[in-house]
Amino acid sequence: MASRVVRVALTGSGGIGSRVAVALLERRAHYLERFGCDVRLVGVCGSRSGVVRDGGLHEPDVVTRATWSPGVVGTAMLAAAEPDVVVDAGPNDYATGGPGLSHLEWAVERGSHAIMVSKSALALHGERLLAAARDSGSRVHASGASSAALPAVDFLRHNLAGAVVTRVEAALTGTTSLVLDSVTRLGMTLEEAIADAQARGIAEPEPAFDLDGWDTAAKLTVISGLALGTWLHLDSIPRESVGSVRASDIDRWRDAGEKPALVGVLERSGSGYVGRVEIQAYGSGHPFASAQGSTKALMVQAEGFGEYTLVGGASSPAATVASVLKDVEHLLREISG
Repeated sequence: MASRVVRVALTGSGGIGSRVAVALLERRAHYLERFGCDVRLVGVCGSRSGVVRDGGLHEPDVVTRATWSPGVVGTAMLAAAEPDVVVDAGPNDYATGGPGLSHLEWAVERGSHAIMVSKSALALHGERLLAAARDSGSRVHASGASSAALPAVDFLRHNLAGAVVTRVEAALTGTTSLVLDSVTRLGMTLEEAIADAQARGIAEPEPAFDLDGWDTAAKLTVISGLALGTWLHLDSIPRESVGSVRASDIDRWRDAGEKPALVGVLERSGSGYVGRVEIQAYGSGHPFASAQGSTKALMVQAEGFGEYTLVGGASSPAATVASVLKDVEHLLREISG
């Protein structure tokens, strides 16, 4: 029986995108054996150049970029590659939706599937984009855009399928988790903790988007929309900032043996959900207290099921790549079954 060819194009060739491209090439034999799919990476681009090869790219094409051409970018690259699956790992832009908006629009309008690492397009326009995806038969996965290696969307979508979820509380941003852990457990100042997170490659050079709660709010929007069917308005989510933490707060948490975390909260309201981002402190007996460093955490309450807690998914480039590969596995199972 002939294998099914699955053409993949990747937009965004930075650290994460390049790693994803190489990982996809390395897993071709695995995908063929497990799903009967010949997964071919047929196009890759950055912001200025890219490459398309109908028969599939090889690792030197991705790593050395010697075969890349100027202007083969964005939707022009996608049009030339004609992919069945678009993986978007480009930058975010919370004013416009970023380049990921045009890439996701291109995919869902044509019935191509999408795996999103960038999140601004979904955070700002998710309801419209997912409606278009349903109409065209496009499947959209976004582990990398929601909580990376912490399987928040998967857990809510699959393990609690059909349940009435009443509350979700989650530490979703590795930068804030690491910074708050460092100031309380390791005794760093806030400035030292931020510098340490930047040195480890966890925090961005300009970390305000994470520290001020915007990143958590954006991820909360994606989780609520994809997993619970309620698309929140990003600007309407109340946010607390790590920058508001005072020395007296840190002393109080240390004295009480508590662990602080910046968390996103979703609570059932009528037939939908409302969200907020706030700093919470957890006692030593709480499951979240075990989440050290950049480790993330999720607590869910659902009618009939009770309460569940997941702790893990520490932030790292490898964890983000792993979340994309997980989405690829889900997608191949869906389209090959």
